Amino acid sequence: MFRLFGPDHIAVLVILVASAAALLVLGRRLSGSADRGLRCGLAAILVGNEAIAYAAALANGVVRVPLQLCDVAFFVTIWALVTMKSVVSEVAYFWGLAGSLQAVLTPDLQEAFPSYWWLKFFLSHCGIVLGVVLLAARGCVQPTARSVWRMWLLTNGYVLVAGIVNWLFGTNYGYLARKPMQPSLLDHFGPWPYYILGMELVALVSFYLYYAPFAVARWARRRAA
Repeated sequence: MFRLFGPDHIAVLVILVASAAALLVLGRRLSGSADRGLRCGLAAILVGNEAIAYAAALANGVVRVPLQLCDVAFFVTIWALVTMKSVVSEVAYFWGLAGSLQAVLTPDLQEAFPSYWWLKFFLSHCGIVLGVVLLAARGCVQPTARSVWRMWLLTNGYVLVAGIVNWLFGTNYGYLARKPMQPSLLDHFGPWPYYILGMELVALVSFYLYYAPFAVARWARRRAA
């Protein structure tokens, strides 16, 4: 059984922080084939990991429908890593950190290390986080204050679609129908449906938090000039 902030979870968090720091330093120095190789290599690892997971689930008679926010962030991150389009990279950045980073911090997992689904979960979510860190280091992400509200509205568009699917099929995409099995931030926001309002506020605050480094960097450059 997976234990929140157990030894295996702490090890993942330490490796993620160290890897993100390395990418922030390395990403600024890469160019040409080295840059493409790192981006496309990371994208290939993420795609391969997902393909194996879909095949494993199908072999057990389970059809996985990729409608969780982290699933959507996965596809957008792959798109951004391959194309480096600024608009796509911005969406990947905010959703990758707000969704996948939160998933790494409070995983909705039952199985512990070294089970396959434990490995798949952390490789996928940590890979997304590292992907958006690399995009930011390469200068593909340049959000403004307006980006925060655009992302909040786009996220609410996802909430609308996920809510309709949940209502029609009894699913729990976006954790809109019930909270995760494992302890999470949602436990502090009361019962359903009130915790959804807490999710809305946390999403907006987290978007501002992830925008803050860019705002501070611009302010510092203006002061220096």
